[in-house]
Amino acid sequence: MKPFYERGGIVLYHGDCLEMLPKLPRESVHLLLTDPPYGVGYVRTGRALGDFGPIAGDDTAEAGRLGIDAAVPALKRRRQANVFGPFDLASNPLLESPYELIWDKVMLGPPRTGAFTTSHERIACAQRKVSGGDKAVSGTALARVRRGSVLRYQRPNALGVTRHPTEKPVPLLRELIECATQFGETVLDPFAGSGSTLVAAYLEGRKAIGMELEERYCEVAAKRLDAAMAQGTFDLGGLA
Repeated sequence: MKPFYERGGIVLYHGDCLEMLPKLPRESVHLLLTDPPYGVGYVRTGRALGDFGPIAGDDTAEAGRLGIDAAVPALKRRRQANVFGPFDLASNPLLESPYELIWDKVMLGPPRTGAFTTSHERIACAQRKVSGGDKAVSGTALARVRRGSVLRYQRPNALGVTRHPTEKPVPLLRELIECATQFGETVLDPFAGSGSTLVAAYLEGRKAIGMELEERYCEVAAKRLDAAMAQGTFDLGGLA
């Protein structure tokens, strides 16, 4: 596979992850952290939010589910899979010990019927299964302090950032990476979008492998990574 971008321990490929993931060595990455399409036919438009058009593969949840299943074999045993969205990781035969985190977006989402509106998002988590007697390092054991299951970070679009319709905050991704990996280990994101996970991995001193179907977002991710590497520090207003 020829990288679209490769610098500072970060590699980004342009193309269909379902074609590229089987080419990764088995048990070669330390964390699967990704935000697949949910199958909701999502489109966000408007001057303030940006006119992004549809998200590739978001017609159904099938692309996301298949991508997760194709990525898990590359995950080392007893290491974590963290996946944004309503995915059932327990259905994957290679994963075990499922649990759920909640991303509190701080601000309310678009109005819905009734008195309540969405202000959170689910993060499905699980661990790669091990064979009897295996002593591989557990991703859970890497956490330095015990933390709650609700992670509170403001939505990027609330800060005027409009690079991707479902962009996740880099500080949130940094916390997830810091809790589940050690310095120099590798994070995999087969649905890289505008590169938030890759930026977060770089800023945490980790390596990363990203894959993205749409070339326009590969270009955005490459620019963000160059900016992060040039600055050496995280600028919430410029990179979130």
